[in-house]
Amino acid sequence: MNGMMVPVFIVLALQLLGLPDELEYRRPLLLSEPWRLVTGHFVHVSWLHAMLNCVALLLLERLFDGRLRRSELWLLLLAAPLAISLVFWILLPGLGWYRGLSGALHAVYFAGCIAWITGAAGRQRWLPFAALASGAVKVLLEQPWDATFPFREWLGAAVVPQAHLVGALAGAAAGFLFPARRQPKQAEHPDA
Repeated sequence: MNGMMVPVFIVLALQLLGLPDELEYRRPLLLSEPWRLVTGHFVHVSWLHAMLNCVALLLLERLFDGRLRRSELWLLLLAAPLAISLVFWILLPGLGWYRGLSGALHAVYFAGCIAWITGAAGRQRWLPFAALASGAVKVLLEQPWDATFPFREWLGAAVVPQAHLVGALAGAAAGFLFPARRQPKQAEHPDA
């Protein structure tokens, strides 16, 4: 079974059960309900939002197969939400609520890129470097660089691109901390 199907089922079950309000990051409740620091990242604004995040998680797992261990993926999915929520609490006091896995997905992406780079050699490093640079440009360009939260029509809610930035930084740091034991994938049909 696909290793990331469990978090996908969790996200979809929480959406189906209608639990986003009870589990979202909600600043005034964090001291009395601290689980919201993590659970807020597994609930979503809409079914579309939940499905997009689930598909992205499955694609990231496939992209970084052999580069990130399943245990590393799980660590990222639990630690990144906590780190992101703590940054929200400390640096974004105007953020009253948050839902979504996208910050943690950025952590997985950046950790995977770093793991890919450390496992590649020579010319094989150009693609993971390009992926890392492209991700960094995306994250930097989407930042409001103030404490605002831009509204997105497709989502029907404000987005918090700051979660992507914190996730990217946390993921990159984790990528450097994960053991550099990956070997470049062997080609199925090596050149003769």
